[in-house]
Amino acid sequence: MLLKSKASSTEKRYKREILKFIDNCNFSGVRPVPPFPVTFLVAYLFKVYKRSSSYASLVMTHAALKWFHSFSLSSGANPLDNSICHNLLEAARRDKPVSVKKAPISAEIIKSIIDKFAGSSASLKDVRVACICSLGYAGFFRYDELSNIAPEHLGFFPDHLRVFVPRAKNDIYREGNYVYIKRLTSKYCPVALLERYISMGNVELSSSVALFRPVRLFKSTNSYKLYGVKLSYTRCREIFKECLKTIGVDHNLYGLHSLRSGGATSAVSCNPNLSERILKLHGRWKSDTAKDMYILEDVSKRLQVTSQLGL
Repeated sequence: MLLKSKASSTEKRYKREILKFIDNCNFSGVRPVPPFPVTFLVAYLFKVYKRSSSYASLVMTHAALKWFHSFSLSSGANPLDNSICHNLLEAARRDKPVSVKKAPISAEIIKSIIDKFAGSSASLKDVRVACICSLGYAGFFRYDELSNIAPEHLGFFPDHLRVFVPRAKNDIYREGNYVYIKRLTSKYCPVALLERYISMGNVELSSSVALFRPVRLFKSTNSYKLYGVKLSYTRCREIFKECLKTIGVDHNLYGLHSLRSGGATSAVSCNPNLSERILKLHGRWKSDTAKDMYILEDVSKRLQVTSQLGL
């Protein structure tokens, strides 16, 4: 029962780190039962960081061991909450290389992708990448959400598409959420493009298999068919970057998360009076802080601050 206090994916990652820690305890002659001395934990965390040189790995190990200690019957404070552990995490965070945040995708790039890959004679393979980009942009989808969409999660209506998101990063109780996407009259309509992809791929709307899957070329008919399970993150990123290179865009500036941030940025830019509550619902953000991280304000708007200083 206690293991169910975390999502299954988190549980698996934490258990891997805990098992590594238990192996270290056995090697060091320490009984692998919490609580452990703070000095022993700090020494292990430092060892993990020096071995991996990764702040993310250190954070994962710290979180896993803190969870492991929460199962202890001791009524004392969790040793992973000790200030020296937090100082070690802070030192590793400051020591990590500065990462360049990926730029948000613009509406013009999405249109160029659809023009290039969703023409009248486009193959299922090409329509797939256009559909991934269009849907990810319009629905503000994280890749994890996008990759777990199954045909049974889709609801098509005369004026909109409804997508059920069974699992989201911040949906801790797995209640699910709905994303609504309006039908457009232009050729860039994400709903119409999705319907075309479903038709070309012979996708059954009652299916629970992932919507976006690998494709296989059948030389006898010179056509593509969907097969297997969902696209991996690595493969989808490769497809996305190849797509950007094809249309002459610098693929190094963008990642799959650029679809989510691009959609949010465009929505705010085109409609400054958009309800904050509606925006957070559509993007499945729990707080304004999380939402604001995704929106890149236009330079002209930022210049308004210094244009009205009374100088």
